[in-house]
Amino acid sequence: MSPTIEDYLAYLSAVRSLSARTVASYREDLTLFEASCLRQGVTPEAALASDLQAFVAGMVKSGYASASVNRALSAVKGLYRYLVRYGKAESNPARDVESIPGARKLPEFLFEDEMAAFIASAEGDDYGAARDRALFETLYSTGCRVSEMTGMTLEALDLKAGKIRVRGKGAKERVVFLSEPAREALKTWLAFRQAKLKAERACPWLFLNARGAKITERGIAWIIERYALRLGVRKRLSPHGFRHSFATHLVGRGADIRSVQAMLGHESISTTQVYTHVDIERLRSVYERAHPHAAKRPAHTTTASASEDTR
Repeated sequence: MSPTIEDYLAYLSAVRSLSARTVASYREDLTLFEASCLRQGVTPEAALASDLQAFVAGMVKSGYASASVNRALSAVKGLYRYLVRYGKAESNPARDVESIPGARKLPEFLFEDEMAAFIASAEGDDYGAARDRALFETLYSTGCRVSEMTGMTLEALDLKAGKIRVRGKGAKERVVFLSEPAREALKTWLAFRQAKLKAERACPWLFLNARGAKITERGIAWIIERYALRLGVRKRLSPHGFRHSFATHLVGRGADIRSVQAMLGHESISTTQVYTHVDIERLRSVYERAHPHAAKRPAHTTTASASEDTR
């Protein structure tokens, strides 16, 4: 990889404070871009707008999804903004290269009753059940990213005030709020946590795995997958599904989009606005289940079946 790109990746890590996973994503996209440039017979530093357009066209031809193409183009645009800003290039060839159109996939989420049932399934009076219940309640109460969940510390938790400080993307801190069910679940979890660690072991992290070490993002995802399988949840539920549900339910109950943006820690309002569309999809789902002319299902002809349909 060219020294210029390596310098940019180091800048993203050291100056922009992006996570290792995000920087790795940039590296992957810029590696594809550099390979495309070499096929065009140019270096990334000497590329023209036409070379960038060829890169985009090549990704489309290779079958990449529009979201993947646009993500890669965004990485390339960031590279050239960096080069111009720090005097490493005179012009920005990416400035007028446009993203490709593509349908934005609506995020998966649970309805309120589904979420309540999912959280309630974490029952039992032991370390694992207490931890899982606290995890689910906190995910749903705060709308935090899974990376923010693994980074939660005891020092940042204020149970009495019902809030916790989290470090989000770009190392930006924000305060998120804990519902009463989340606070109660956390109180129970903290008792089990303390017993697990014993007095001689100090650990700053709020959520731990079965061995008493810091829980990982994959560990949280696995816990959710296990419960979803047990409950027969047909949706592809992930930790991010709790975040989507949090935002969708807030918007559905009338929360203004700017407040939801702040709670989610979104830098751009456009990222949050997808949840207004999600709520439309929720209404459509209700409509299709309830309206007699909307759903393609056999008509109910008996009193008994009609009663079943209205429960």
